[in-house]
Amino acid sequence: MPDMLFAGRLWTVASGPIFWFVTLRARRREVEAAFQHAWDGYANHGMGHDTYRPVTKAMDDDFGGWGVTAIDALSTAIMFENEDTVRQILDFLVNLDYNRIEDGTSIQLNEVTTHQFGGMLSAYDLLNGPFAHLVPQQDLRDGLYRQMVELGNVLSCGFSTPSGVPRNWVDTALCTTDDALSNTIAGAGSLILEFARLSDITGHRVYAEHARRAEQHLLNPRPEKFEPWPGLLGSNVRVTTGDLIDRKGSWGSSSDVFYEYLLKAYIYDSKAYAPYLERWKLAADSTIRYIASHPYGHPEWTLLPRWNGRDIIKEMDAPSWFAGGNFILGGMITGNQTLIDFGVSIADTAGALYQMIATGLGGELVVWTTDCSPSFKARFDLDECNSSNSVQVTSPEYKLRPEVIESWYYAYRATKDLKYREWAWSAFKAIISVCKTESAYSAISDVNAVNGGKKLDEMDSGFMAQVLKYVWLIHLDDQAPFHVKDSRRGSGNMWVYNTQGHPLMVAGDPV
Repeated sequence: MPDMLFAGRLWTVASGPIFWFVTLRARRREVEAAFQHAWDGYANHGMGHDTYRPVTKAMDDDFGGWGVTAIDALSTAIMFENEDTVRQILDFLVNLDYNRIEDGTSIQLNEVTTHQFGGMLSAYDLLNGPFAHLVPQQDLRDGLYRQMVELGNVLSCGFSTPSGVPRNWVDTALCTTDDALSNTIAGAGSLILEFARLSDITGHRVYAEHARRAEQHLLNPRPEKFEPWPGLLGSNVRVTTGDLIDRKGSWGSSSDVFYEYLLKAYIYDSKAYAPYLERWKLAADSTIRYIASHPYGHPEWTLLPRWNGRDIIKEMDAPSWFAGGNFILGGMITGNQTLIDFGVSIADTAGALYQMIATGLGGELVVWTTDCSPSFKARFDLDECNSSNSVQVTSPEYKLRPEVIESWYYAYRATKDLKYREWAWSAFKAIISVCKTESAYSAISDVNAVNGGKKLDEMDSGFMAQVLKYVWLIHLDDQAPFHVKDSRRGSGNMWVYNTQGHPLMVAGDPV
């Protein structure tokens, strides 16, 4: 293999920057091709519907029939500079009627906010920023703005409660909510980024004020007994009073985005949301001190159990894996190496587990033991407990979830360790191997089976919004303006990614 002079240094082509430049570009093209395959299946068989079923080529309208798969894909299509797909989505989007709901009369406030609303806000920022050249037509830009504001107005109906804590089901035609007595802290705490962004774009503070009023109850939680450790809360909040109503919590389902957005609100506007960072630090410190768990035989691994009061339940659902990236991001922003190391240990645990599983992908739920208790051995019919079986996948489905790859992206941004890039690539190739169908990609039933078991005939909209985006980003040149930045190296973040992977332009000074 010949040597070549590159940037004043002699490099071997097989391992130097030329090799990596060519390899990274080729990998990005593969990811873009996978996106096109998924998009074509959806667009050809059900454009404008919500969730695509890539085996039967059927559709579900589980997000109001407002095209969640299309709008979730929009920011990815823009970043991939897929001009035809961008215009196809915008042509659909500008004609949506938010007073018309398919398959019911209500939509879920937090889901539509983070998926569709977040996707539209992100598209607005990207198309008025680094990708303005993709859509020169003013009518499409104006239509996007108009629909974005209209959706913000429609979603604001959910905040009409005595406490300001929203109910989660909204009838958009009547601007009414259901009569639920409670919401999750993720449901109430997953709105601040998107509503704040709309306020800053339009100049109308009312949107941010809605979300901030709801969030105040979670920043100052009552009663104290439902905050078992500082910053860590029960998962449910009463909409009439804003009081917490239970002691059960986790970094996963029902709670995850609340903790995620405490940090990201600060990144979005560090002056306006400084108290949010302090609350996040409390939760992060308590997690490290009281929650973190290390399975038998692996003191270097870190898992995040759920809790009921101060009782720890050693099981971790798939959404919880985002926390690795969240801790790393918090450490980069605050210059706290302890936070980075903790997040990296979660990301590394995911990497180790993925390598131990037949498909190279993770399931929906893992459980573990720290002491090889007789009950654990009996539950899994183990003659002996050791480092190879002290963690068990108990829900073996893989639902095209992004959280592990997302955490590897943040780990790479902090450490520049190439193993995270290679892990992301291996996971991507595993998805191509066991999830691909004739028309898109499907969730699978069993990560422990070499072929993935049965295809479950569902492609979550997050596959195009997040999975493919994060694999692509980890293979992108470090200088791209919309990358997550490591503040320790002197460069602040100009963008912050919402929970569905949609980049939003920050409003405050970059941190």
